Amino acid sequence: MKTVIGKTIEFEACHKLLDEDIYGKCRNLHGHRYELLVEICGDVNEFGWLCDFKFLKEIIEKVVLRKYDHAYLNDFFKIPTVEIIAASIFEDLSNAMKDEPFEINKIRLFETRTSYAEIVK
Repeated sequence: MKTVIGKTIEFEACHKLLDEDIYGKCRNLHGHRYELLVEICGDVNEFGWLCDFKFLKEIIEKVVLRKYDHAYLNDFFKIPTVEIIAASIFEDLSNAMKDEPFEINKIRLFETRTSYAEIVK
């Protein structure tokens, strides 16, 4: 039986999408308050937990917040859509946790309160 736990963080960033015909108003420079949910899965250890939430928070801050918080996302992505950003975050977090006894189960990146992309293992 596997256990899943999660951590949510928020960050602010801006971007613009370049093709007026496809992206409409999003071609203009604008920002979002992104909300990121990170879920990990694995076996509960002898201490009764999958992982310390503090440890999970530190990995997310190191891999995601230090890079993207208050950043211009076009500096990192040719097409900075929420789908592409979420896939990159999933890959980066998976690499950062590759030696841990748990793994990324999924991430969900909200670009607005009602719109998100989800990457599932």
